[in-house]
Amino acid sequence: KTRISFELLDERNYVGVDNLLQNRAGKSLSNHVPTSGKLTEFIPNDILIGNIRPYLKKIWQADCIGGTNGDVLVIRCIDSSINTRYLYQILADDKFFEYNMQHAKGAKMPRGSKEDIMKYPIPVPPLTLQARIVEILNKFDTLTNSITEGLPREIE
Repeated sequence: KTRISFELLDERNYVGVDNLLQNRAGKSLSNHVPTSGKLTEFIPNDILIGNIRPYLKKIWQADCIGGTNGDVLVIRCIDSSINTRYLYQILADDKFFEYNMQHAKGAKMPRGSKEDIMKYPIPVPPLTLQARIVEILNKFDTLTNSITEGLPREIE
């Protein structure tokens, strides 16, 4: 894992567990940015997962370079046979979060087990099929987000 200096971080590219949004909703600007030290670096397409209370389903695929702390896991795909958006969709699935909770430690503030997360089975179909799966799931996400945002506006 690579490190990044606090001096290169601001509210837009620092991601802590507090500004990862529940239920796969991405991230918000950070209210707290570290003022010293080196943090875990992330780069575009890395997948960040909140590791405290995994049932909150906090996950985001990075679109910039930034930094995070030990409460957020940074998953970087180094296997060229895996589409990074496909990997995101696998890890954003309820099955992954259920698996993560089954292996979590602690009662009040459960923490996912990094060791067990690395053992999570990931099906790896051909890249063409991964691309098709991503295309379908991205359309579904767009539709779901549109309904989630549009419906409350219609009700107002």
